[in-house]
Amino acid sequence: MAHIANKIDAKDKTLAEVLRGQRYTVESFQREYRWQREHIEALISDLSISFLKNYKNGNTIEDYDGYDCYYMGPIVLCDEKKELSIVDGQQRLTSFTLLILFLKHAQERFQLEKQLVKDLKEYLYVTKGGKTTLVLNVPNRVSIIEHLYNTPEIPFEQAEVLGSLEKENGKRSLQDESVENITDRFEDITKLFPTEINTREILPIFIEWLLEKVVMVEVKAYSLENAFTIFETMNDRGLSLNSTEILKGILLSKIDDEDKSEEMNKFWKERIAEIKTITGTDKDLDFFRAWLRAKYADSTRPTKQGATNEDFELIGTQFHSWVKNNPTKTFLKKSDDYYFFIRSDFDFFSNLYIKIFEIKTKEFSGFEEIFCSSFYPIADSLSYPLLISSITKIDEPQIIDEKIKITGKFIDLFTITRVISGKAITQSTIRYSIYELVKAIRNLDIPDLKERLSSELERLGLRPYLPFSILHRMDNWGFYHYLFARLLYDANRELDFTTLLRSKKQNSFILYKFYNIDDKPDYLEESVWQFVIDSVAGHCLVRRNDLDSIDSKKGVDRLKYLIEQGYIPEMKEVEINAIEDFIVNRDEILRERIMDLVDF
Repeated sequence: MAHIANKIDAKDKTLAEVLRGQRYTVESFQREYRWQREHIEALISDLSISFLKNYKNGNTIEDYDGYDCYYMGPIVLCDEKKELSIVDGQQRLTSFTLLILFLKHAQERFQLEKQLVKDLKEYLYVTKGGKTTLVLNVPNRVSIIEHLYNTPEIPFEQAEVLGSLEKENGKRSLQDESVENITDRFEDITKLFPTEINTREILPIFIEWLLEKVVMVEVKAYSLENAFTIFETMNDRGLSLNSTEILKGILLSKIDDEDKSEEMNKFWKERIAEIKTITGTDKDLDFFRAWLRAKYADSTRPTKQGATNEDFELIGTQFHSWVKNNPTKTFLKKSDDYYFFIRSDFDFFSNLYIKIFEIKTKEFSGFEEIFCSSFYPIADSLSYPLLISSITKIDEPQIIDEKIKITGKFIDLFTITRVISGKAITQSTIRYSIYELVKAIRNLDIPDLKERLSSELERLGLRPYLPFSILHRMDNWGFYHYLFARLLYDANRELDFTTLLRSKKQNSFILYKFYNIDDKPDYLEESVWQFVIDSVAGHCLVRRNDLDSIDSKKGVDRLKYLIEQGYIPEMKEVEINAIEDFIVNRDEILRERIMDLVDF
C-alpha cells in the first residue's frame, strides 16, 4: 500500500461543500490576493450568463435543482499537519467569499420570507475546536472581512481607511496588498452585479444555484511536495491546444498549395508570439474574439431568459468552431480565400489589435483620453470589438487614428455618464446594446460614424445634456476617485495621470471628505449638513502624506488650504463664505467640468 504522503484524492465538490465547515490556510507563495476588476467582471459575467441560460420567468427556488452546473476548475489542497492549506485556488475562493458577502447584504435588503433567506455566515466563518475563524483563515484579512460583514450599507471611506491606512506611533502607514484589493474588488462587485438577477424574486434562486451548482474539482495531496507537483503540472500550458491553435489547423487544412500553407503556418506562429509578447499570455484568444465579433458576427442571444447563444456568444466560447461552421459569414470558399484570410485580414487586424492595446496601456499624444478611460472601462470583450468595427483594411493611417479617437470618445462618454446617472456598465447589462452598435458602425466612414454614435447617445438619453446632479451621497468611491483624477489631469496635462490613481505609495492620492458631522456649524440642521458633506461635491483627491496637515485646518481654512495646494483648482476664483454654499456651488461647477470632459 502506498505511503499516505504519496496519496492523491480528487473529487467533484459544490461551492457549498468546499466552503461549509472547512478551515483553510493559504500558502505563503500565493498569500496575496491579486485579482483586479477585469477578473471579477469576468467571473460575475460567466456566472450570470450560465445562470440566466437556465432561469425562466416564473421559476421558484425549488427549480434551481434542474439547472445546469457551472464548472470552475480545480483547486489544489494539502492535507498536512491536521489542517488544509490552499496551494492553488485561493484567488477564486477569496473572490467567492466577497461575492457571498455581497449576497448576504443583498438578501437582507429585500427582507425576504424566512424560508427564502440563506444563512451565508456558515460559508464565511467556521467553528472548530472551540475556535471561530474565517473559512479562509488569513489573519491580516480579519479586520476588513469583518468590516464588510457587519456593515450592510458599506461606507467606502471607512473601508478605504481600514484597507490602506492606519496610524502607528502618530504616523500613517500602508497596509498590505491583499486588504486593499479585497476592498476594491468588493466595491467592484457592488457595481458589477447584474441588476436583472438582483431582484426579490430571482436573487434567492441565484444564491441557491451558486452554492449548489457551481462545481470545483478538489485535488487533495497529503504532502506539500506532492501538492506543488500537482500545481505545476496543472499549470503547464504547453501540452494542450487552445482555440487559436485549433483555428490555425482548420484554416491551414483548407489551403491546397503546400508552400502557401507552410508560409502561413510560419507567419501565424510569428504573429501569435508577437501578440503574446506585447499584450500578454492568452491575449491571442481575446484578439480573435474581438476581431471576429467586430467584423463578422450578425446575431446576438436575445435578453429573454432561456434564449440560446448566437454569433456573439458562440465566438466568445469557441471561436474556432464558429469559424468552421460559418464559412459564408467569413466569406471563405476557395483555397485562396483561406490563404488571404491569414495573409491579409489576420495580418491587418492583429496589428490593429496590438495598436489599440498599446493606446489603452501607454500614454500616446492625441490618445490621452483613451489611455485614461482604460482605468475605469467597460469590459474589453465589448470595447475592443467596438473600436475595431468601423475600421477597414483600405483606411489610411490617419483615418484609422481618427476612428479610434471617435469611438474611444464615445466609450468614455457612455461610461462616465451611465455611472453618474446610476446605471450599470456591467457586461451582462450593456452587452446587447453594445453588440448591436458593433454591427451598426461596421465599416462606416468618419462622418457616418460620428452621426451614428451621436444618435446612439441621444437615444440613450446621454445627449444633448447630462441627466444628473452629483449633489448626492458618495456611493462609489472607486469611480469618483477615477473621475476626480480625470478632472485634475484635464486641468493640467503636465501631470502623470497614473500618479493620481489609487496606489499604496505614501505620496499617492486618496479620496478625501472635506468635513464630518462634528464640523457642523451651529446654525445648520444636522440633516442638511450631513446631506451636503456626504455629497460627491464634498470630496476631492489629496495626497496621503498631506492628510495630517489638512486635518489640522478648521472651517473655511481647510477649504483655502485645499485650493492653495491645487486639490480643487476649479474653485480657485470662488469666494468662500458659508461652507455649505461653497460645496453647493462646487456641485454646479463640477457638473460643468464633467460636461466639458465628455463633450462629443
